[in-house]
Amino acid sequence: MTRHLPRPVLEYDDGPRWLPSLVAHLEQLLPEDARERLRATEPEGSCSARFALYAIVDKHQLLKATREWLLERDVFAYHGTRINEAQRRSIELQGLRPLVAADRVGAIETFLRDHPRWAEVSGRLSEAIAFVQRQAGRREGMVYGLFSRTGLVRGCNHYLVEGSEFDHHVAAYLLEGICHEENRRRGQGTLVQFRLTGAEAIAAANPRGEFSEEPNLLAELVGAVAWWLATGDDDTAAQEEGCGLMRYEAISPSLITAFITVSDEELWPHYDNRMR
Repeated sequence: MTRHLPRPVLEYDDGPRWLPSLVAHLEQLLPEDARERLRATEPEGSCSARFALYAIVDKHQLLKATREWLLERDVFAYHGTRINEAQRRSIELQGLRPLVAADRVGAIETFLRDHPRWAEVSGRLSEAIAFVQRQAGRREGMVYGLFSRTGLVRGCNHYLVEGSEFDHHVAAYLLEGICHEENRRRGQGTLVQFRLTGAEAIAAANPRGEFSEEPNLLAELVGAVAWWLATGDDDTAAQEEGCGLMRYEAISPSLITAFITVSDEELWPHYDNRMR
């Protein structure tokens, strides 16, 4: 009987575990003095380090080899939200479902029903939903996430502080402000961790096709490699970046691997009150 070894999993924030493997895979493309040449450019971050690496190694060959390496792996990704226990159980049973604006009515009513002005504005809920639908671009029918846990906790943690972005925009339209008390009551900041194949991760990072010469996610991995070679810094979590992703289909319960609660004490210092 043939035994299939489990596929390795890329956790973007855990650079020390995956950078040596990717660099070993790219070794045949890198000149022996790659580290010295990159160090001499004194890059300011992973982006400038990436472009410095392109100056000494063919970009297309780097990205091709990085794709080959990633296709042999699975990838952890994260969806940030703010939920209560009932909503968590619903996700456990149904997975993360793409946004359908018409389905958000009940959740928004529950979110805002204790607000002092709810009776005054509740009659305009359909108007508010229609307005946010028009302003939200092509977000309906999608699930959003990020490949970096730290990116969601520190870089764009409004998802965990405010909860559903769509609901929050509807509330802001109706009440002309950020409903912090209501946000706190709606649950706890939560990261939903899920697992994709390398091919699924690349597709989700480039949901409308790979139009760029530097496909999302692949470019971020090359940038992390270049920064490590130039500086010796393998702390990918400190970059607070990690590529975003979109999925046009649900994240099924079988793909969900963990629910990670993040306290407001950890979130609030990094919250920037942004409205999207």
